Amino acid sequence: MESQQDFLFADGPDPELHLPDPRSNLYADITALWQIPVGQLVRVDLSGHHFSYLHGHLELARAPDLPLDRRETLALHIGGIEFTSRQIKAWSLP
Repeated sequence: MESQQDFLFADGPDPELHLPDPRSNLYADITALWQIPVGQLVRVDLSGHHFSYLHGHLELARAPDLPLDRRETLALHIGGIEFTSRQIKAWSLP
């Protein structure tokens, strides 16, 4: 007799079988509070930096202190290039 295989029955697209990214809530909170799209592909125009603009995934260089305070300056990076939230003049999504 063959052993029964485990089956996952679900309607619609394949279900996601991994844990949610714990950063997603933090990124959403930061995006709402600082009005910058952390974790997304963006173009940022910078002031007071070697580069006038950068294009890529906007990520945190260091996590901000908790509780979140909009007056705090965020340490960010795109690729290996670091800058702060105060250096962002403008941003756009592609």
